[in-house]
Amino acid sequence: MSCEENPIDVPGGYKYNVGDLPDLPVNLEDFNTIYDDYNSTGPSLGRLIPFCFSTNRNSIGNAFDVIYQPMNIDFDKTSGILKVTNKYTNWYVLVDDFEVIKKVMGKINTGGNEFGPYLIAKYDFNDLYFTLLYASDITGNFEINYTSNKSNPDFSTIKPVEFLNSEFDDLYPTFNSDKSKIYFCSNRENENFDIYYANIPNPENDFELILSDTNNHNIVKDTNISGSSDDKCPFVYNNILVFTSNRAGGFGGFDLYYCKFENNNWGNPINFGAKINSEFDEYRSILLDEEVSYTETMMVFSSNRTGGKGGFDLYYVGVTIE
Repeated sequence: MSCEENPIDVPGGYKYNVGDLPDLPVNLEDFNTIYDDYNSTGPSLGRLIPFCFSTNRNSIGNAFDVIYQPMNIDFDKTSGILKVTNKYTNWYVLVDDFEVIKKVMGKINTGGNEFGPYLIAKYDFNDLYFTLLYASDITGNFEINYTSNKSNPDFSTIKPVEFLNSEFDDLYPTFNSDKSKIYFCSNRENENFDIYYANIPNPENDFELILSDTNNHNIVKDTNISGSSDDKCPFVYNNILVFTSNRAGGFGGFDLYYCKFENNNWGNPINFGAKINSEFDEYRSILLDEEVSYTETMMVFSSNRTGGKGGFDLYYVGVTIE
């Protein structure tokens, strides 16, 4: 791990005030098992991130549940070493705030599969509240549900996001940066998955009010992103949308792509390239503000490439999107 070395007399007295992220994927060993671990989410709250992901470890390789673990992005400014662990270490002041997320796991996990968690964190003065969206197939097809601890400290009753769901599979919800749109993927038009969005009439409302809306919304397929293959797992970070696709021209299986929002539209999708994608499957990428590098953004994704612990593993890598 290379870092930008600074003189000892810089403010704070550290040798390394700024770090670099790896340009090749690194296995998140603390989070992975011999089973499938993927579909992650984590709101950017600094170097300790409340991290949730889907795994079939609890069922020994069968049904998928969503679980919570802290993600500690530990950059040592003295040695320049970066470690990403699932331990609170020196962040115990946040244990109570973050561990509350475990309360919801018993509510959302069923005998079916729970995929694509999307965790939103919102401060209201000194209080931290969470809203969790995810998809479950317990009713047959995948439906997008939500719950929040804004009005109930033990999290509200699980409810569907009615204006997004259909008789087909609907998964991987994500808001854009100003909450004016919510994106997701669905196979509602044909056997392939495409990326859709719904406009939010009153984005200034809190998330519970937005998601509880039972009025019909116009669901639009984003044809700038969606093609003739499977386009899945959208995730929006600032003006960047990342997703996975098995479209032609990739490196094999599902690859990771990104596009930028410019001139009121998403630009052409760009493959992240051979340093990140492989002949195997790369799936469900998210972007995080890790507060280590000023020029790169941390991307977390999953892959079933060789060299992992088994099945799909979670990885992280630094990306620069200009």
